[in-house]
Amino acid sequence: MRAALLWKAWLETKARFMSALGVLTILGISTVLRAPATIAGWESIHVNEQMSYPMYIWLSLSHGFLQFLWIVAVVILGLGGLLRERSIGSSSFTLSLPATRSAHVAARAAIGAAEAALLGFVPGLIVVALSPLEGLAYPIEQAMIFGALLVTAGFVFYGLAFFLSHLLHGEYTAPGLALGLIAVFYVLTKIPGFESLNVFDAMDGKLNLVGHTFFMGSSYPIATIAASLATALSFIALSAWRVRRVEF
Repeated sequence: MRAALLWKAWLETKARFMSALGVLTILGISTVLRAPATIAGWESIHVNEQMSYPMYIWLSLSHGFLQFLWIVAVVILGLGGLLRERSIGSSSFTLSLPATRSAHVAARAAIGAAEAALLGFVPGLIVVALSPLEGLAYPIEQAMIFGALLVTAGFVFYGLAFFLSHLLHGEYTAPGLALGLIAVFYVLTKIPGFESLNVFDAMDGKLNLVGHTFFMGSSYPIATIAASLATALSFIALSAWRVRRVEF
């Protein structure tokens, strides 16, 4: 039955996941193809300065478009669940299956988390694979590290969206509120005294870059990652608690 629940969760999220995968694949490809022109343009403006390829990749992906698009993607992946099924009239069938409500929530959370994790690595791996076409190179270990930072430090946003989808009714209420709260949180982290909450800097490794290499070394934002994962798991646990108490 566990496999059946996982398969059901995959079928429910497949379209959203494939759409997000397509967008992030295009991002990875375009990042490589526009590298020479972008670097040349930057250096023509910043006279006597050079933009290294790792610097360009970090500014374009980890610190740029990837972070934003990945957050939007995981918020969308967090939607669904038994509360939405009740609104469309399919919850009776789902609850007739020989599985607890908590098992349904766990399966849905596991599939969404796996999809979110995969999306975090795709653009970087595309950069590694396609860079030689432009006569460039990017180390795979750095792509993996930055992918892991994005996913683990940003997992709290998936947890938030997942919880709101099990708390609120309406097709667009949960994602709209989730994105609004994330935007407010981003602004909050820019206020003096709240810098320690800046999970965004942990997602791109900004504070742990080695000199001007725009590579990661042996230092990582472990505390922020641990807090993000713990908060996300708490949101998922609250989702299960919420579903157990809803009358379907």
